[in-house]
Amino acid sequence: MPEIDYRPIAEDEYPAFAKALVDGFSVDVPDDDFTDLIRTIHPPERTLGAFEGDEIVGTFAGLAVDLTIPGGTIPMEGTTAVTVFPTHRRMGLMNEMMRLHLENAVDNGYAIAGLWASESSIYGRYGYGIATYADTITMVARDIRFRDGIDIDRVRRISVEDALAVLPPVFDKVLPQTSGMYSRSTEWWELEVLHDTDWRKRGRTSLRVVVHETPDGPDGYAIYRHEAGDSDDGHSGKTVHIDEVTTASERAHASLWSYLTNIDGSPNVRLWNSRIDDPLAMKLVEPRRIKVDSQFDALWILILDVTTALEARRYEQDGSVRFAVTNAFRPDVEGSYELAVTGGVASCARIEAETDISVDLDVLGALYLGGGDALGYLAAGRLRADARAAAHMHQLFRTAQQPWCNQVF
Repeated sequence: MPEIDYRPIAEDEYPAFAKALVDGFSVDVPDDDFTDLIRTIHPPERTLGAFEGDEIVGTFAGLAVDLTIPGGTIPMEGTTAVTVFPTHRRMGLMNEMMRLHLENAVDNGYAIAGLWASESSIYGRYGYGIATYADTITMVARDIRFRDGIDIDRVRRISVEDALAVLPPVFDKVLPQTSGMYSRSTEWWELEVLHDTDWRKRGRTSLRVVVHETPDGPDGYAIYRHEAGDSDDGHSGKTVHIDEVTTASERAHASLWSYLTNIDGSPNVRLWNSRIDDPLAMKLVEPRRIKVDSQFDALWILILDVTTALEARRYEQDGSVRFAVTNAFRPDVEGSYELAVTGGVASCARIEAETDISVDLDVLGALYLGGGDALGYLAAGRLRADARAAAHMHQLFRTAQQPWCNQVF
């Protein structure tokens, strides 16, 4: 077994860290600016490297964001930039980096951590559970007809430079309305959302940005790119690849989608990461024209402090439940708890009494934002209780609106 040293990255090690990170995903460092991007988003104290001598053989990073939860927000430790070299698999590097990462999160007062999983088989054992899902949707523009005469209304194109000032206030209006969305810093807008270097394009055009205007200012926007393609009859057959549609009103939602499906020469429209309860199909004459190509797991949640996390959110039904939490990797979280909700506000405490339910920590994370299915986990044997107790827990945690995470990190 090689001797591995685990520590944060020093300033002069960022080029090696960036190379190790992209090597872990089997790609090359895309350009000279990429290292500066990594340094800005992940300052040294938020990084962790696994070193064999001077070589970085594993990477880890944390990202501080505020996550919208039912009825409020909570600081979240974002788990990201996770890689281990193939030569060093099954040597305990992942476990040790995760242990150090989560200990640091707890020491800094985080009650939850979250991630997007590149490999979904990895993270359940650490206690992360799938808290949000998303759809990839496609459509043929000519088939999209809106009910009730909805049409393009007050939509205008703006530059990416102007978008840096115009879009954040719209996003901040929408942010509190959807559990699973997370805050964006100025640096995140510049280096992630509206970053338009060649390696971001992947053979597509530069970013296009449109906003929906009202007398009080913009209340929605869409970000997209075009991808070339020709049809058999010689006419242009481009695809509109949508990065994001964010709207604070139903009028803006309908108008922007009407615009996106009426771009000359672009008959194909695709959105990766559509919310699973998006009302677009319900606004069409023929809802079947929206094709769901895939549904995938998005944000995973790990609860680091059960009492703090469960008391931070609000609930749509009152009631109480006693449950035991199990997870071998997080023994400090294991134990029995009672959650009591009155007027939508919860109190949660450890107890010594008998419980009605035994639940794996990853399942509790899956339920946390209101979209998880406790009865489904009961059927799968990952939540152990009688049917009545499981149904009560399902109703207590569930929200009418499905959670959705706005962007991979």
